Amino acid sequence: MAKNFVQDGKTISLVNGGTDDILSGEPVAVGKVIAVAITDIAAGQIGDGFAEGVFLLPKLAADAITAGEQVYLKDGKVQLTETDAVAAGVAWESAGAGVTVVEVKING
Repeated sequence: MAKNFVQDGKTISLVNGGTDDILSGEPVAVGKVIAVAITDIAAGQIGDGFAEGVFLLPKLAADAITAGEQVYLKDGKVQLTETDAVAAGVAWESAGAGVTVVEVKING
């Protein structure tokens, strides 16, 4: 293995600088990367998040999303609008208006 190998890039450290716990399964933006918390992370603590994979994430109910469409994360919800949001990845399934969760291949 290369001497400079650090890790395979499937996880990333999450620093909870907020006042609320980050719950396991919650999507978190780390700069321009989306991570999904592996375990609960208490306020002021550090934990790990998955940086790749397909996850069922909270969705903005007003949006009708088509499988394969680029989606964004804003205020903890997946949506179609990129304004003030972070690219979350690609919708792995279609989810109509009124649906509040969608499968997303993060960082894809």
